[in-house]
Amino acid sequence: MPHLGTVGDTAQVLGLELIVEDIDRATALFVDVLGFELQQRDRFELFAGEMAVVTDGSIAITLLQPTTDGNEAVLPDRTPRLSQLVIGNVPGTQPPDVEQAAGSGLSIVPTSSGFYVTPESAEGALGLKTAIVVVSSGHDGET
Repeated sequence: MPHLGTVGDTAQVLGLELIVEDIDRATALFVDVLGFELQQRDRFELFAGEMAVVTDGSIAITLLQPTTDGNEAVLPDRTPRLSQLVIGNVPGTQPPDVEQAAGSGLSIVPTSSGFYVTPESAEGALGLKTAIVVVSSGHDGET
C-alpha cells in the first residue's frame, strides 16, 4: 500500500481526538495525574457537547463529551473512542498528496488542508472506526 502522501519519517502525529464519557474525569486524568497542560475548555461548536484541549507541549489531545442538549447538531455515535488521529508533515517537507492517497484503495475525502481517511475505511485497516486526518504543516486538523 502506498504512503498517504508523505515520505518516510516526514509524518508526525499532531493530535488525537477522544470522545469521552465524563470530560471532568478525563481532564483530571490528563492534567492532574499525567501533568498535561489544559489549553482550552469550552462548549464544542460543531455539535452539542463540551470539549477540553490538553497538551504535553508536542501533541494536542482534544477531549469531547457529546450530549443531546443544545442548539448544535447531535453527534450520532457518542460512544467513547479514539475518534480522530491527526497527522501532518514535518515543517519543510513535502505536504500530503491527495491523489496518491486516493490511489491507496482507502476511502479518502479531500479537505482544504489535506484529506482524511473515513472512519469506515480506517476500520478495515485498524479494526476500529477512527478518522485519520492528514494535514499540511501549519493546519490544526479541523475537518
